[in-house]
Amino acid sequence: MSEYQYVEFQAVDRPLTDRELAYARKQSTRAEISRRSFHNEYHFGDFRGDVIGMLQRGYDVHLHYANFGIRTVAIRLPARVPFAKAVWSSYIVEGLSWAPDRRGSGGVLTLAPYHEADELEELWEFEPCMRAIVGLRTRLMAGDLRVLYLFWLAAAIDGQHDSVDAKEPPVPGGLAKIAGDAQPFLEFFGLEPHLLGAAAEVSAEAPDVASPEQRIQRWVESKSDKDVKSLLRELLSEDSAAVKAATVARILGATTSSVWPTVTTNRNCQELLDRAAQLRQAEYEREQERLVAAENRKAAKQAQERKVRMKQMVDEPKKWLRKADELVAARGTDNYEAAAEVLDELREALAADGGEQLSRKHAAHLAKQHPTLNRMKSALRKRGLLE
Repeated sequence: MSEYQYVEFQAVDRPLTDRELAYARKQSTRAEISRRSFHNEYHFGDFRGDVIGMLQRGYDVHLHYANFGIRTVAIRLPARVPFAKAVWSSYIVEGLSWAPDRRGSGGVLTLAPYHEADELEELWEFEPCMRAIVGLRTRLMAGDLRVLYLFWLAAAIDGQHDSVDAKEPPVPGGLAKIAGDAQPFLEFFGLEPHLLGAAAEVSAEAPDVASPEQRIQRWVESKSDKDVKSLLRELLSEDSAAVKAATVARILGATTSSVWPTVTTNRNCQELLDRAAQLRQAEYEREQERLVAAENRKAAKQAQERKVRMKQMVDEPKKWLRKADELVAARGTDNYEAAAEVLDELREALAADGGEQLSRKHAAHLAKQHPTLNRMKSALRKRGLLE
């Protein structure tokens, strides 16, 4: 297996400043770098830049993939983890870490589970995962505890032998509703959807929490004219993108941990994996039942159509001889097979009235009329219509 690595950073909240862009360019001489993105592929060598430094200087999300086991996601939270430490610390396990900024309340949440080479399927498309990560970051900034659970799940279900014994943290409400948005993220870490389905079985209903857009709207409506003018002055006199990003982060970071309901379980990772396997098997059995039912319906429909067709053959045999001629004239293996089938069914339909002789005679006629059509003659021989 040849080595392949992919590294990407994205600036979500605002574009990089000149100083931040200069810092990013010092991290790699080969990457494609802009104020909004940084990405590079490696078939040999490695990215030796400062990931945390990049995230502290303009970029907001980071993804690192290597086909020998590395799958890392890191996100910068400008305001803080929007939960009390007693809440979010229960989701921090080996492979998931929080690095606070030296100044301020922000920091970087890094998910880097351990996987052996060849343990997971190789990936070549990373855009869906990056979109999912950006969306999950926005949810987390707004106080969505389900995102922390997803990160815990990816960290806990890794290649470590003792990871199956890890105890499950409190299960946030509404887990099932996040499954669609989280699917590319789960796939990146080799987690099947049934795993989240197993977790969601004990999950309570999602709380009625305002969306980020609704919270921003409410915040705007709550401001006085004086506050609005002050913010407008900042936007016009300073770096407007930076002011906007800081303001939005402050609004979204105002969530308290008591908002999101949770359910405490006694499960460990192995129990989740076992339940996911049961759900997967149940889905497989339902799919097999659906396929069998569909095949039965198809067979019944074909039998009915054949019954009608053979009655028509009894009434108008010459029509079906012409049909065989038309199919042969159209050329092509499928048409030759269809023509042979028509003559075979005609033989059966007229079994009591010379059908054998009629079909074989017409097959001989076709062979004589088209002596070079070997595939047609082969189709007729398979049906026993031609010597």
